[in-house]
Amino acid sequence: MNLLRLTIALVLIALTACAQSPRVPTPPQTPNNSHTEVVTSGSRVSSSTSVSDSNGSYKFRSKFHSSKRDGVENILSDALDGIKLYRKNNKLEWEILQGGEVLFECSLNKNRLSIFVDKELSTGKFNKRIKNLGEELQAYISSHKRHSFNRSANTIARAENRLERAKRELQESIKNLEEVKRANEQ
Repeated sequence: MNLLRLTIALVLIALTACAQSPRVPTPPQTPNNSHTEVVTSGSRVSSSTSVSDSNGSYKFRSKFHSSKRDGVENILSDALDGIKLYRKNNKLEWEILQGGEVLFECSLNKNRLSIFVDKELSTGKFNKRIKNLGEELQAYISSHKRHSFNRSANTIARAENRLERAKRELQESIKNLEEVKRANEQ
């Protein structure tokens, strides 16, 4: 009988001890979200920009005075060189699809700009590139200065860069061809 009481007492003590031992709670995952809104206004020019950057996506939306449209277009054309561009009336759209899903989308009309990146489909390098672009656009749009640019000089500079890249690729192709010829001769 004493043995039975002792066994029951030990079981109760063990259960009590287990119930009182603190469990370390798992902290909830903190989402990596940031949201920025900038509204600027001058005597006749006002603009608003909203940037949302989370683990899954990057979104940039802006409304600006139509006098800044050419400058915004110029910045986008430089930064998005090589990405497929669609022109529809006065609207420009850049888009990258991956497996039927939209990886990147940028839309510019008269006085509105919208950028979207699905960060789960894109690379870290591309995400950083678009985030830097967003910062450049935000700085330009919120400034009270007009952006002066020379489209023809800018187009010439881009064409020269493409020409240099083509020259390098041609040199590499010539080297590869020579190596293949030597390998076939042996």
